[in-house]
Amino acid sequence: MAFRRPFSAFCALLLLAGSSLAADKPLTAEAVVAQARAALTADGATLDKVKSVQMEFMAYDEAGKEINVSTLTLAAGGYRLQVTRDRVRTGESAVCCGRLEGWTTRRSDPLANREIRSVPYEEFRKLRDMARDDLAFFALPAAELGKATYQGPSEIDGRKTQAVEYAYASGFRITRHFDAATFGLVASDQLTPQGQLQRQKVEAFTTAGGIAFPAKETVFVDGKKSGVVTYDQIQVNPSLTPGLFDFPSF
Repeated sequence: MAFRRPFSAFCALLLLAGSSLAADKPLTAEAVVAQARAALTADGATLDKVKSVQMEFMAYDEAGKEINVSTLTLAAGGYRLQVTRDRVRTGESAVCCGRLEGWTTRRSDPLANREIRSVPYEEFRKLRDMARDDLAFFALPAAELGKATYQGPSEIDGRKTQAVEYAYASGFRITRHFDAATFGLVASDQLTPQGQLQRQKVEAFTTAGGIAFPAKETVFVDGKKSGVVTYDQIQVNPSLTPGLFDFPSF
């Protein structure tokens, strides 16, 4: 199961501006996104300086039992690598989107041979757009890549929100629900490969590099809680190993 990734910290002036905007004219995707990006950091220029992000996240089942731990690395240009280790840290799998291709690896234990295979091109395109979307910090996609559409007011557990759908040409889709007052991220929706609605509801935030990131999310599938994800060790613009996203040669 892919967890995604990702927010809050708003000044009074922006809150007033947002309220005035909502009251005086119909909202648009551009207007909601501008406020949502402003809610991420006190200095908007900070977002444009981010070229890579690396974080660790742990997934727990609905009973609170750890499932696995993953390290996610993102880099400008649509690069994405997620390495996942099982609960006892013996098995490991990876999914990567490189410059021209995607690949996956898997091994059941440290002594087993590592299986390597290429990712189908259509899946590679989705992974690349997912990486671009993650590093865009809610910004609208370029016209040749996709579009963002304002979906109108919504409500999450009684909390008033504004919804924006991001639709990429590759088929990658995600709908984000932003708080109607602060424009902080409340939840995001995606469809699972089986066509079920997966909602990731943000429960807490943390700050890294002057940017607000989700620290904890509760995951629901078709309205039923399926688990919790916690995020840790978030690094903005870390030094990355050369060749990290290259197809494995072993």
